[in-house]
Amino acid sequence: MAKKSKAPPPVSHFKSGFKVLSFEPLHISLKDTVVGHHALLIPVEDFSFSQQFNLSYNQQDAYGRMDPIATYSGTRRSMRFDFKCSAHHIFDGPAGVVNNIRNINLLTQLLYPAYFETGTTINGEPTAVLGAPPFFRIKYGNYVGSFPAGGEFTGESENGLTGFIGGLSHNIGATPKNVAFGKQGKDKGYRALPREIKANFDFTVVHDQLVGWYQGKFSPNGYGHNFPYNAGEWKKKDTDARTGTKPGTNVDGSTAVSAKIVTGTNDGDGVSSADDPNSMETMLQHQQAERAIEAIGESSAYAYSEPTYSVLDSRSNTDRWLKNIKP
Repeated sequence: MAKKSKAPPPVSHFKSGFKVLSFEPLHISLKDTVVGHHALLIPVEDFSFSQQFNLSYNQQDAYGRMDPIATYSGTRRSMRFDFKCSAHHIFDGPAGVVNNIRNINLLTQLLYPAYFETGTTINGEPTAVLGAPPFFRIKYGNYVGSFPAGGEFTGESENGLTGFIGGLSHNIGATPKNVAFGKQGKDKGYRALPREIKANFDFTVVHDQLVGWYQGKFSPNGYGHNFPYNAGEWKKKDTDARTGTKPGTNVDGSTAVSAKIVTGTNDGDGVSSADDPNSMETMLQHQQAERAIEAIGESSAYAYSEPTYSVLDSRSNTDRWLKNIKP
């Protein structure tokens, strides 16, 4: 099992127990900044998100066809996040109020690209070329991430989902009612800062693992069954994940199958429903027989023997089994 990543308490020790939304920028290294960690961990409240999977087809009309010829192009995944960040000088301390704002500041700054400096101008300003556009890995618990096939817990900032932010919005609301006092470092006085900031952003996923079905398996050597949510280790194919038993066995592990068949009843017209091939009772019997035949296989534990039938016997195997089953 992978070790959980360690990072300084986000905002304040009071917020260290909060669920955090992790942002790991891929165009710069946050370890070289004041963050000192590879990801920015933001405690979020009133967190909600939605995601959408859009299938793209190229549709071409053809003469004489009622429906277009559809050629599959790809499946795109996009997400929408809404949350708020808050800190108060009473609960989080004056430094926590400042940290809360700095989290939003840094997240906003990370939306800009990284440049490679090539020299300086006459005025001393750097000349540079675009080095890397802003891409991220984001993580939120078992809901958002690039989860391993084994379902391991990998920490708050590990195995993030790769993609890019399409737009980020802040909403401070009514300023006079939304204020806290922050102070940090060598500040001589307190700063009036937003106590709460509501934010939302759009995120487009760039699949960094193999997706799709290959020989009956989804994302082999990639996400496996933990896509899009981390549901943990998947049982073997021949085991029911709900009961932990193999098909054809009971919850207690036994292989006994009840061969009891409900006898027919009179419907009032003198005809037994068991003799009606279209009655609900007959269809139920056939379904029970088919399930029992599948469970039996080649086993002789159910006292089922295959007699010799005439070539003129047109009954199905299920009908024959119903006549020969030993209760």
